Amino acid sequence: MKVSPTTHLAFLLHRHGWPAAVGLLLMACIWPLAHFGADAARTEAMAMQQAQVAERARQARQPDPKLDLATRQAEFEAGLPQAAGALQAVRHIHRSAAEHDVVLSTGEYRLVSEPGGRLQRYQITLPAVGTYTDLRAWMADVLNELPTVARDELSIKRNAVGEPLVQARLRWSFYLKAP
Repeated sequence: MKVSPTTHLAFLLHRHGWPAAVGLLLMACIWPLAHFGADAARTEAMAMQQAQVAERARQARQPDPKLDLATRQAEFEAGLPQAAGALQAVRHIHRSAAEHDVVLSTGEYRLVSEPGGRLQRYQITLPAVGTYTDLRAWMADVLNELPTVARDELSIKRNAVGEPLVQARLRWSFYLKAP
């Protein structure tokens, strides 16, 4: 005996009750939203992946092989600031720390001459206190704005597990042209 689809559906509705009908109705309404949302997310992910591949390719470009080491080093040294630039770098480090709510204590500042006599390194050691997020934003800002600054050392300590503030000790090196 053949049962019609309507009769079968009525039987299932009677057997499982109204919660099953509501569930089926909600699933039928949500499916288009989930489907179109997934397409948009997939498109966005592909665009981000292409941008990431392009950025990696840009960073992976090798220097011009026709330039020898001495020429590349001369170009690098030509881009370095004079000794007066160290004061501007220190001001930027402190200004950026204040903007990112990082508290700096008294630091240690030393001028170190590099072997060869063409470069100097201004070494700055700073104790800092702030949230981890603020510290990272501050360090990223300094490294992005001052291309001749390098972060040599970073140590982070938190007094208690739930405490939002961390204590950090950073050592920066700011490279300069020797006078």
